[in-house]
Amino acid sequence: MTTERPQAGAAWHFGPDDAPVRVAGAEALLAHLPIFLGGWPLRRVAGAASGCDVRVRTEAGGVIAVETFGPGAAVLRFDNEMDAANGLAGALVAEYVAARADTVCLHAGSALVGAGLCVLLGVSLAGKSSVAMQLAASGYRLFGDDRLAVRPVGGDAPAEGLCLGLQPKLRLPLPDDAGPALAGFVESYTEIRTETVAYLRPWDTEAAGFGDTAPLEALVALERGDDGDAPATLEPAPTAEIVRALLSNVFAAHMTAETLVTAMTRLAACVPGYRLRWTSSRAAARLLADALKGTSPR
Repeated sequence: MTTERPQAGAAWHFGPDDAPVRVAGAEALLAHLPIFLGGWPLRRVAGAASGCDVRVRTEAGGVIAVETFGPGAAVLRFDNEMDAANGLAGALVAEYVAARADTVCLHAGSALVGAGLCVLLGVSLAGKSSVAMQLAASGYRLFGDDRLAVRPVGGDAPAEGLCLGLQPKLRLPLPDDAGPALAGFVESYTEIRTETVAYLRPWDTEAAGFGDTAPLEALVALERGDDGDAPATLEPAPTAEIVRALLSNVFAAHMTAETLVTAMTRLAACVPGYRLRWTSSRAAARLLADALKGTSPR
């Protein structure tokens, strides 16, 4: 079904003044949005709903629809305001990235280790969030447990990661090998806890804020094992393996497939790539920090 952008009314502008993401109908979700997204400038603009990038509306039966109009336009529907706010956070990130020709979004964990960002790639349940949060609990500044914007992906400028302001979360209960540092980190910064998920809001000293940038130091493909006694191992990975990992974890609806392959190949060629095999997230984070010569601020 094809729908039209809103044509009248007020809008909420999220993000930088020069290129905001414009949202109509966000009022009902603003109270819940900080659970999932933080640090984005926000202002209400009267009479600016025309040409919005995202629309939030309530449908029959109280269903809340979050509709995007940019590349990869879609309508997502939710049964409650909390889930809809989470959906709106994802829509804001998608529209923000799509509006920037030289930027992609990686489904990746990331933390500032050594001279730059350690970017964690892998399939679902490979441990991107677990290892990233272990690094954060060890004192390395978290840039994201789930997504990271990367720019530029073309030209001669070095690639850098940009924090998208998505608040971290972890599945509960924590695994037995989580260790006291991660358990304490989760206890200290949990904003909301359900039976299965802890939603965290770390201090600025612990996590980067929206728009913070850092160069990329390493691209790490994760392979999670099930032998709890096996030590974590880290070794250089072939460029082709890192390209495959990037292509499996990249979102860029504004790019053609050919452009995306070229961009990810260039990225893998200019940033060192590694393969990390692990069973203990705590041991994996320690190995990464040692290998990248990261000095914890705490």
